[in-house]
Amino acid sequence: MNRKFTPQMESFRNPAELGDMGFRHEVHVFVFRVCGGGIEYLLLQPAPQHEGVWRPVIHPVAHDEQLRHAALRGVRTEIGLERPFDLLTTGQALVRDLGDLRLIEWPFAFQTRQPDSLVQRGSLFADAQWKPFDDAVRMVTDALDRQNLLQIHYELVA
Repeated sequence: MNRKFTPQMESFRNPAELGDMGFRHEVHVFVFRVCGGGIEYLLLQPAPQHEGVWRPVIHPVAHDEQLRHAALRGVRTEIGLERPFDLLTTGQALVRDLGDLRLIEWPFAFQTRQPDSLVQRGSLFADAQWKPFDDAVRMVTDALDRQNLLQIHYELVA
């Protein structure tokens, strides 16, 4: 069962410290750019390649780390982009229960400083593509990530 979880963004514990309580906090960062045609989102295909699986940057939150820092670290680590023009969040996490694990996903949007920024290719993903919103929302395979993308996009265009 998916439920919204809205505690204060900075009041959380390290997943490792929670031990057998089974909590894990992650940031799900949709990198975007503003072009002549509107907003485009960067989607990643995990490595090893899984046909049809597209997602944002997903990164765990480290011990005593602020969510904003985890989002910045995740984007830098996975795709090599530094210093966003803007970093936004909806402030609401989505919760997913996977067996005994409670996964708490914090959505972020990272706007690149340069629309033509090159994405560093690494071993963490097989492919990366910039897509307009209509295509991106269809390509994102996970329902919660799709919901995060919808929330972020509607806040950006509001």
